[in-house]
Amino acid sequence: SPAGQELTRFGERGTGEGEFNFPTDIAVDGDGRFYVVDALNSRVQIFDDTGRFFSAFGHPGDMPGSFSRPKGIAVNRHGQVYVNDALMDTVQVFGADGQLKLVFGHNGAAPGQFWMPSGLFITPDDRIYVVDTYNQRIQVFQKIVKSEQGS
Repeated sequence: SPAGQELTRFGERGTGEGEFNFPTDIAVDGDGRFYVVDALNSRVQIFDDTGRFFSAFGHPGDMPGSFSRPKGIAVNRHGQVYVNDALMDTVQVFGADGQLKLVFGHNGAAPGQFWMPSGLFITPDDRIYVVDTYNQRIQVFQKIVKSEQGS
């Protein structure tokens, strides 16, 4: 509550639906769904606004669409889910259905490269802030959207 009182609680330790193994971040979309990074289970779990399990996506691996060490999460106004993977030094973008849409970044210190990204934030105008932990910086990206006329 605004006064700091606990209103609800969900989840417990484990590997099943609605269970967590080292949750690291949470985001809420425009429909009130909670997206929880379940880091050591290498997945994102989604819950409705009452804390009831809705769905999940992700699995262990080092290929796009899988997670090695997911850390931060954000959901943009279009329902796309951004997850950074600290071990793979990437940000992966998923559709609302959990299907991989885009991956950006790789290891390094140049612009657009990361060294253990650990947090994400997206503004209403689609600016993407990525906490680049070991490079000791925050990088800002702008989502590019095609116009209706295709330009």
